[in-house]
Amino acid sequence: MGGTAVPAAAGGTAAGRGTEVDGGTAFDDRGTTAGAGTVVDGGGDDLLGRADECRHLTGLLADAVDGRGGALVLRGAAGVGKTALLDHCAAHAAGMRVLRATGVPFEAELPFSALHELVRPLLDRLDELPARQADALRTVLAIDGGSGTVNRLAAYVATLTLLTTAAERTPVLCLVDDAHWIDPASAEALLFTARRLLADRVAVVFAARDVPGFEARGVPELPVAGLAPDAAVRLAMRAGLDRRAATDLAAATAGNPLALIELPATLGEEHRHGWLPLDQPLVLADRIRTSVLAHAHGLPEATWRALVVCAVAGTTGPTLLAQVLAVEGLHLDVLDPAVDAGLIRVADREVTFRHPLTRAAVHSVAGPGQRRAAHRAIASVLTDADAADRRAWHLAAATTAPDERVAALLAGSAERAQRRGGVVAEARAYERSARLTPDLDLRASRLMSATRVWANAGAGRHAVALGEEALRLTSRVDLVCRVKPLLVHLAHQHGGAAVRDETFLAEAEAYAGVDPLGAAKLMSAGVNQFWARFDITGMLPLCTRVATLAATAGGPPWPKGLIRLAAAQVLAGLPEGAALARECVAVCAGHADGSAAELAEVFCWLDDQDAARALLAPEIERARASDDMFLLAYALPRLAELEWRGGRLHDAYRAATEAVRIAEQVALPLLRAEALAGLAVVEALLGAESRALARVEDARRLLPAEFREVEVRLRYATAMTSVVAARWSEAVTELEWIRSAQRRGGMVEPGWLPVVGELAQAYARLGRPERTAELLAELGDGRVAARVVAARVAALLAPEPDLDEAFAAALARGDGADAPLERARTLFDHGQRLRRAKRRRDARVQLHAALRLFETAGAQGWARRCRAEIDATGRRAPAPDDRGVDRLTSQERQIALHVADGLTNREIATRIFLSPKTVEYHLGNVYRKLQLRSRPELIRHLARLSSSEPG
Repeated sequence: MGGTAVPAAAGGTAAGRGTEVDGGTAFDDRGTTAGAGTVVDGGGDDLLGRADECRHLTGLLADAVDGRGGALVLRGAAGVGKTALLDHCAAHAAGMRVLRATGVPFEAELPFSALHELVRPLLDRLDELPARQADALRTVLAIDGGSGTVNRLAAYVATLTLLTTAAERTPVLCLVDDAHWIDPASAEALLFTARRLLADRVAVVFAARDVPGFEARGVPELPVAGLAPDAAVRLAMRAGLDRRAATDLAAATAGNPLALIELPATLGEEHRHGWLPLDQPLVLADRIRTSVLAHAHGLPEATWRALVVCAVAGTTGPTLLAQVLAVEGLHLDVLDPAVDAGLIRVADREVTFRHPLTRAAVHSVAGPGQRRAAHRAIASVLTDADAADRRAWHLAAATTAPDERVAALLAGSAERAQRRGGVVAEARAYERSARLTPDLDLRASRLMSATRVWANAGAGRHAVALGEEALRLTSRVDLVCRVKPLLVHLAHQHGGAAVRDETFLAEAEAYAGVDPLGAAKLMSAGVNQFWARFDITGMLPLCTRVATLAATAGGPPWPKGLIRLAAAQVLAGLPEGAALARECVAVCAGHADGSAAELAEVFCWLDDQDAARALLAPEIERARASDDMFLLAYALPRLAELEWRGGRLHDAYRAATEAVRIAEQVALPLLRAEALAGLAVVEALLGAESRALARVEDARRLLPAEFREVEVRLRYATAMTSVVAARWSEAVTELEWIRSAQRRGGMVEPGWLPVVGELAQAYARLGRPERTAELLAELGDGRVAARVVAARVAALLAPEPDLDEAFAAALARGDGADAPLERARTLFDHGQRLRRAKRRRDARVQLHAALRLFETAGAQGWARRCRAEIDATGRRAPAPDDRGVDRLTSQERQIALHVADGLTNREIATRIFLSPKTVEYHLGNVYRKLQLRSRPELIRHLARLSSSEPG
């Protein structure tokens, strides 16, 4: 085994060969059993030099057994001993069910392949999951019984539920090796689960290289470095080195266990005994590869050819491998010498290399011609329908020139991946299909599909590059009109700069005669840019042109064009906008594209809450039924705004927090910023000032300053923290900034945000009657919400003899309106004026009534001010309710509100992406903090807090 040459069949020595491996990096650290897994001298059961790491892992397992689940990423270089640490976990997982999966580069193209390997022993328990979750897993894992298309997030939630459900009987340990090579869909599902383990008997340990490819945000990491010098020297001496040589090798390899085990076999006697110094610098990758292939020295040519097939196939079963070898004129027995040499293992169910580095070395030395031949042989035996994806990818790997037959197979693989929710696999398949497509227009079309899917996967820059490449390939108008709006939308969602209006719109006009609807959609993509800049003046003529073009196309109306025109008209103060919005209600029917949510927002501005709710409720229900996370991320902030405008702050909080949670999953900066802005407004109204301002800063970090529409909402949230705290000068500063932005952009509609009314109240408090009067005139006698605020501000300015009459009129203005928070603010203002007029008894009547409404709404900031006013009348205010939901954390509050709506723990877990056990854990904290003993008590306690049906 001391030689360095590979078999003649390999075509030469390893030294001059490239190290690239299809689909991944060539080297890793599995199988360090000869050293990194060696016991400490003295008979202990810890790994050599890994006492701290073993203690950490043992603690993680013990916590999981005790019902405190958790996860950990072991991160380190190739060969550093991560796999040995996973083996240590498995050996010490007493009383736990151990599930294992290993990343394989070639299977990175197959969605959920690693997840299937991990959870395969649990699949007989799918019927214990909620029906939709079970169906999601059956679909993504290609198990009989799965139906239709599934959103990937549904599969992530189902993964969490499956593991935590299994753990209710026996604690579960999941070990994922080579995590940097597992397919992205599996990685997302498992990381989603790992981040949500709290009260479950589940531990998840990943082992990953310290290279890009496995970003585990939110999961603790344990760096695994080389062994300390003493341990490294001992390990090298066990491999046959003199102490002096062992010391040199330990330093040269930075204590890398695999190198310390494998490299001694490549050294001459002089180096092993330390008579000659090691060559410096030590080329670790080449030397390790040479050492690994030393085990292949002298193998028969047929055995080498069979090894190449094994390297290309990855982990496979003996039966399938025998069929592939038969295509090559070989028999499975030819692998016996490789088994004897310790290169591979052959079991009843699978054939595996003893170390992934061995596979990588064989793969890289084989050369591209031998690899392609192996891929063709494998593809030739993958004839079953359930192997269609593997067949397509093996054929693609064997193909170097455009080939429509193979390209079509990959396009079919992309479509199957889409149905299974494997968004990255779908994108890769479309992209590779395009590369193999001879026809330029069809290649452009497939690149466009790849662009769309990469965008959904969060790879925005790569998606843009592919889309621009597609545009260079084709001049077909229909294709250009498909991809250009996507590129503009993608730039917008990822916080990119605005489009170049003149060039972009001129191009859209040029297509109008050929494809008017396509041109309208292309032009409509620019509307978002005007909206982002808060430019209503520029937005209105563009929306008018879009609607005109769409109307000339014939066929059924296109709802978004009409809705955007209605929105622009309303914002510009044109009376025809409201009428057009009402006409659009019927046009939205049957369109599950966000049109209803977009139109509902217009009705919010028009103060027609009933119409807005009638559009939003079914839209959100449809999105939940289809697990459309993008639509939920768009619609839920609109629901939150509808609720806070009506003073239903608990309902608004529930919708806003869910919106933020989902927006974090879809990973589009604009959607996240919008969701955070909405939650900031709700938390400001609730009186949670520090949390609201933190959301504002989080949102600002996501988007550049030119996204003025989002910045206006963030300023409004900041202004409302000042309004609630009665910092009137600060409120005026923010609100006047918003007013200035509105004027510059041509916005006339006062209902877009209730800025004018808040500003009028602030100026009235500051003793600026002239400015207040100007703003009251602007409010006019329009919609109900404006009339209520105008009457309250007028009452604030009324002389003392007219106080009762003025505030009675203000309350009467709100009669019949569903606006409890506005009524509470009017009562509070009345009580405050009465107290200052020395009418303390009368003041207490109004203030106590206001306090009850504020507490019911959850508006604790106003409630605190109300108590201070009551104290100032000479009587102690009622103590704050020590069983109020403001005592709860954000997650506890959300769970409590869902309980109040009658959802079960499992339903809540699905809604907020937690396990039922974790929901139960948080619910226990809710009971303790609110001094309650049972779910019925909690429902009764919170019944008054939910004033509307859940979204």
